[in-house]
Amino acid sequence: GGATTMFKRKDFVFEAGGHRFSGIKDPNGVLAQLLKKINKTVIAETVNPSYVVKSGSKTLVADLDINKYKQNVIELFPHEKPNIEKYFTAMLKVVEGNNYLASHKKINPLVLLFKHPYFFKNIKKNTRQFMMQFFKDEEIITFLTMLGAYTTLPTNQQSFIAYANLWAVHHLGEGMSLIEGGTKQVVDALVEYIDENGGQVVVSTKVEKILTENKKAIGVKISDGPEIKSKFVVSTASNQETYINLLDSKLSGKKFINSIKNQKQSGSLFQLFLGVREDNGEGLEYTTTFVANDSKIGDTKAYEKMYHWDLDAITSSGVITVEGKENAPKGFRSVNISCLVPYKHPLNWFVEGKDKSKYRDFKNQIAEMIIENFSKYIPNLKDRIVFQNTATPLTIERYTLATDGGLQGLAQTIEQSGKGRGKIKTHIENLYHAGQYNFPGAGIITVSISGNLCAEMILN
Repeated sequence: GGATTMFKRKDFVFEAGGHRFSGIKDPNGVLAQLLKKINKTVIAETVNPSYVVKSGSKTLVADLDINKYKQNVIELFPHEKPNIEKYFTAMLKVVEGNNYLASHKKINPLVLLFKHPYFFKNIKKNTRQFMMQFFKDEEIITFLTMLGAYTTLPTNQQSFIAYANLWAVHHLGEGMSLIEGGTKQVVDALVEYIDENGGQVVVSTKVEKILTENKKAIGVKISDGPEIKSKFVVSTASNQETYINLLDSKLSGKKFINSIKNQKQSGSLFQLFLGVREDNGEGLEYTTTFVANDSKIGDTKAYEKMYHWDLDAITSSGVITVEGKENAPKGFRSVNISCLVPYKHPLNWFVEGKDKSKYRDFKNQIAEMIIENFSKYIPNLKDRIVFQNTATPLTIERYTLATDGGLQGLAQTIEQSGKGRGKIKTHIENLYHAGQYNFPGAGIITVSISGNLCAEMILN
């Protein structure tokens, strides 16, 4: 949800979170403008196809050329051709309306209603409701909405507009890009600029408290360290971390705190990080491959199985990410296989106090099942692995302090999308809140917009 953390194990470098950018090759893109502003550059390479979807014997290649992509869908589901044509036409209408929203700071509801009626009509729908206007067959719905897996929600819960945003950046304009050297290159450019201009980025240091005086934020207290006074404070931590742990909850009132406690968090992941021999490159051809174990049952039933801890369902669907060649030794590739998994486990992930031996055994069991199930898509995977590491929702929570290890901050439901995610300028004077828990949402490009808006508010 905007994470650009990378880590190195042995000779392999891995992306812990997002690995692709949008808005970086178009000169008017958010990240392109940001890099221009600080006079920094990175090397970006367009990803094409944007992604691939695999299920059973079927493969859908989502070419960056939207007409080629549409033709690939028609070839896979020829009997649905008229409905596919209608679907693509409808998506383009929705994107037009979305572009109007994104390009205007003040929205005229009448303009939205009369110029973009189709967008207005669908703005409060979930993704399943939108798709059912065109398709009844669960298989084609699964293939067309696999991008929505990034929201970690089934289609009957995810905001359609959140899905439409994902669809637009993957299928229109510049598409998605890989940064040579990984997403950390953008972060390093920002840190370098801060250092050059008298600032200091302090890492591996936990903030214990946001300091306040007369209901104003006046700085932060560092764990086992000093108090740092400041005119403004910006939190990018979760809502619960910010308003309940870092602040005195009395400053926010019971009603607000209860609303924070009742917010739905996005789902989390079991991640398998692998160093893999390229061999002939089979199974490693694409940057991003979505895998659906059984596309015919529909995602609602698939999610039900996952949340009831059906390990076979958990370990047979997910996303394969193949990192850039520069992130591994010659002849090898860094690969990340991510599978949705519940944060809560009936036996607390088998963690027994300080004894984590059963937890490690459980992680290894899940990893072995993923390797076996994904060997259908990366042939001879087990024999090609030279290094492996794992992460669970507990790992994600420990490193990022994301509540429940949530991948996208708040769940991208209709109620918690757009302005429903909360205000950047908080009710505490001089305290701002940016990032994936706030407007406009999660994802690298989206949290960049959030950060820009926050900076503008403070500077103005």
